[in-house]
Amino acid sequence: MRGRVTMIVREPDGSTAAERRACNIVLRQGASIVAGLFAGAAGSSGITHVQVGFAKQTATPEATSLTPPDTPVDAAALRTAITPDKFRIAVDQPGAVIVAVDALFRPTVLLENVSEAGLMSGDKVYNQVIFEPVTLRPGQDVTFFWEVDFPFGR
Repeated sequence: MRGRVTMIVREPDGSTAAERRACNIVLRQGASIVAGLFAGAAGSSGITHVQVGFAKQTATPEATSLTPPDTPVDAAALRTAITPDKFRIAVDQPGAVIVAVDALFRPTVLLENVSEAGLMSGDKVYNQVIFEPVTLRPGQDVTFFWEVDFPFGR
């Protein structure tokens, strides 16, 4: 499984304040999320929200959380729910089924040096992406566009 993300930060007037693109790493916990869904395991759930973090380096596959800020912030200020209508599945691509996720994050507090994001299933991290640090401010709209490939035929 491979994923790419584009993050676009827009000011209240609609102008683009920042844009970042990066590829992600799927964590062991993320593979467990997919395996639980595949097996129909009790308590399994899909991706429920996006979260931002402050890591400076790509995580190891064993990571189980994103990096918190140096100054404590309410956890709710770092995440936003993703509703089912924000997912699109493309089955017509050669060699892969692609899931596209469109998540809107609206900062409620000043978040300086945000450099990480991940898709979450409850409190479990599916993946992690690292990008050049950006400051997010209340009033901005931060849109994450994720594309995750599920290859087949190999």
